[in-house]
Amino acid sequence: MGHSYGWRAVIVVALLALGCKVGLAQIGPRYVIELEGAAPAAPAAPGRVQLAGRGLALIRFQGLSILTVGADADAYSAEAVRQWPAADLLLVTPAGSGRYGGVAPLASLGKLPVIMAEPAAASSPMEGADAPRFYPMQTWDTLHLRKGKTRLRVTALPGRPGTANVAGFMLEVGNSWASYRLYVSCEQLGADEAGALAQRLPGADLALLPDPERKAPLLLALQRAARPAAGNVAGNAAAKPAALTEAGHAFKALKR
Repeated sequence: MGHSYGWRAVIVVALLALGCKVGLAQIGPRYVIELEGAAPAAPAAPGRVQLAGRGLALIRFQGLSILTVGADADAYSAEAVRQWPAADLLLVTPAGSGRYGGVAPLASLGKLPVIMAEPAAASSPMEGADAPRFYPMQTWDTLHLRKGKTRLRVTALPGRPGTANVAGFMLEVGNSWASYRLYVSCEQLGADEAGALAQRLPGADLALLPDPERKAPLLLALQRAARPAAGNVAGNAAAKPAALTEAGHAFKALKR
């Protein structure tokens, strides 16, 4: 009898341990991407975000490059895609009130990883060995990417309370000791909403905002400690959104 209870106890403990492992396995990023190692770079080498074409922003940091585009921008077409600069990852923000051609314009990108909000990506799947690799995301989904010693964490964030759609993506790029946080907004924001981003996103360093009228994204510094470097288009906490230029904005990873 005692042996029977003993075995039952062992089985219960084993099941609890297995359950804990399963539960822990479900906690973490929705996606994990490993890319081939980046070229060596000095640990303190700055990153840069710059205009890469109409509606395009290119973010570079120590061998990793991320291209962003709005799904209803003039740059989002099969013809324009062929002229895009090379990148390791593409981030497509949802279409607003403009046209949206699905994912078909991206067919020529090969196996490039593409992050999109889930409804848009799921509505037009693309198959094939050489097709882009889509990573559809809902609010609070995360994606972890690693290229050599450079790491990127992307988090899909909601907007105002009561809304369920993805309002923007937080990109945290860095290494094991420092990082930089850039918020890529999916929504065109008014002056008051843009001014409130620093309070709404206290951990972000810089915001990249869409501006369909100027055909170029806007940059907004969010941290009071931020200081403008040579050629920067964004300055301190009192700065207003400024158009992104080809010269771009230099940034350095911060110890967290």
